[in-house]
Amino acid sequence: MPDLEKLEAGFLDTLAVLKDVLPEIVVVGGWCPYLYAHYLWKKPIPKIPTTTDIDFGVLETGPKRFAKTVYEKLKSAGYALERIYANEETPVEFIYKKKAVKLKVEFITSFETSDDTLNHFLGSELACNRIEAFELLLKQMATIPIQIKDALLNVRIAAPEIFFYHKAITFVMRSAKFKRDKDLFYAYFILKFHPDKKSLIASLTGIKRDEYFKAFRENIREYLSDLSSPGYLILRPFLRGWIEEGSINADIQSTFSEILDLIG
Repeated sequence: MPDLEKLEAGFLDTLAVLKDVLPEIVVVGGWCPYLYAHYLWKKPIPKIPTTTDIDFGVLETGPKRFAKTVYEKLKSAGYALERIYANEETPVEFIYKKKAVKLKVEFITSFETSDDTLNHFLGSELACNRIEAFELLLKQMATIPIQIKDALLNVRIAAPEIFFYHKAITFVMRSAKFKRDKDLFYAYFILKFHPDKKSLIASLTGIKRDEYFKAFRENIREYLSDLSSPGYLILRPFLRGWIEEGSINADIQSTFSEILDLIG
């Protein structure tokens, strides 16, 4: 299990390199639960399993032009380059390497984002993955202030409510089993530690007419409707480190009870 507190220095260094374009990007991946706990909710949580990638969502920038592309900023800062395809020089991803810290920096966007954004904001050399339903994560965002040395940076992150909704919809689309299981755990994590369950439920109630809500309902029912559902076996290994074995099923059932009531 990676120690995110030790890796945080690399994450913060990357934010500092990209400080001029932070309004154009949003943190969307495995760092979100950590940021929610430490900077938004400000509450202690158990150490959680996650990947060490830094995932940035890319907002639409349209015809806007930038003095330097994201590719140029990261390259100038000394980040290591890694080809996506062995025999092709581009596209590339960047990797932060410093002492024992190694973090891949990845960019994600929706199928609706223009090529103009990818070419003139990110840079045509930089890889950017388009994923299904990604636009959901951009519908609700939160901004957290993070002090990095002598600068206070305002960092956009996907709001926890929409992060939960998106993970509950898309975890079944993951081709890699570990990533699928981890994404379901992230959904659990939000429900378990969100400090205001009423606002979370209200947020979900307000999007019942969303085109993806049917998939959300079906996934929750299939994976978590009762103790025999596959979600219990998926979540169990993630929870063994901080919940007694005999209490895990009851904890999962209690955590998802209000969501099951909501979807009927």
